[in-house]
Amino acid sequence: MEVYEHSPTSSNLQKALKSALPCSINLVYRTQHPYQSEHAHILSTIPPSATDVPKCWAAAYIDRSMRPGTELWLFAAGEDPNHAAEQDGAPNRVPDGASNHSTSTKRFCPQCRLAVLSLLDNMYTLPLPPLHPDEQPSLELAKQHEKEHPESGPDVVYDLSPGTYMRHLLWPGVVTLGACHHSIVSLCREAGILRSELPGVNAVLNKFLFRITDLPSVKSLPEGLRWGEMRERDLPTVQARTSIPRAMRTLLSLKSVGVFEEATDRAVAWTFLGLDGSLTTLHTEPEWRGKGIAKAVAARIIGECAPGLAVDESEMAWSHADVYVGNAQSESVCRSLGGKAMWEHYWVRIDLSKAGSLAKHASQDVDGRI
Repeated sequence: MEVYEHSPTSSNLQKALKSALPCSINLVYRTQHPYQSEHAHILSTIPPSATDVPKCWAAAYIDRSMRPGTELWLFAAGEDPNHAAEQDGAPNRVPDGASNHSTSTKRFCPQCRLAVLSLLDNMYTLPLPPLHPDEQPSLELAKQHEKEHPESGPDVVYDLSPGTYMRHLLWPGVVTLGACHHSIVSLCREAGILRSELPGVNAVLNKFLFRITDLPSVKSLPEGLRWGEMRERDLPTVQARTSIPRAMRTLLSLKSVGVFEEATDRAVAWTFLGLDGSLTTLHTEPEWRGKGIAKAVAARIIGECAPGLAVDESEMAWSHADVYVGNAQSESVCRSLGGKAMWEHYWVRIDLSKAGSLAKHASQDVDGRI
């Protein structure tokens, strides 16, 4: 299947993504985010000259210069539970090690599978840009992790630590794939390119969706607090409060909402709108919890920054959040905003060095069954 490069404003691609909302919400936001480096590629199996959206298609945003952060977002039409393409008769599948309390979705049809594999094959040909200078400490952390844990391989699982997140910097072909639907996880496993670290399929996230029209009003802050944007001087505190490494350059590129003590000018609560539009790094300092501040912060950033960015064909505007299963506090905040957990997905790593002919082999397998 042919793969085409698109611009962020490609009308054909945005039309396809809009038609797939809210399932395509991560890619809708990421392709519109202003922070796109010269190394970014927007790829799709939809020709730029197409007049209609095909039934089976896939699209991706990849920027290898974002390492060690998320480099790749990928969406296929088969993720939509209403996808009407004929199925290949395979049984329902759930990624190994993952619970699936919401729904057991069908396997991709052959054409959607071929579309995803074609994208991965195309990414195999893309050059690897040099590591950003700001990430040199991350590389040193990866080297230290290798010394302490010399065992490696696609099936090796490391204990979760900052070094675990950085280790893949030592493997040029390994890419971080964000907000990955479990059908794509299964497809990557079958293709032999799925890796186990990160922590991958052992850490399930719920996709919470918000209808922007349903958001509650933003309540006033407790006395002694004020609103503001997070400043560069606040970001080391943000980084220290999360177990997920957040690059300074990425945080600086994101829209944010913060709450500050008027007397000390200290940030006591904050959140960001991620590169893919999701609520990111929502946090309230312990002494200010239980006062509804997290809900107010989340409602404010969605209400101010999200409208108009992900609007479906019915003119419904959407926002979203990714919450690890079991994170009761974040789940409570999302539900207080009217959010509903709609499907499960993962942050995983895949090895593109094993791609290049995945679609060819898949086509041969299909032909062999005919």
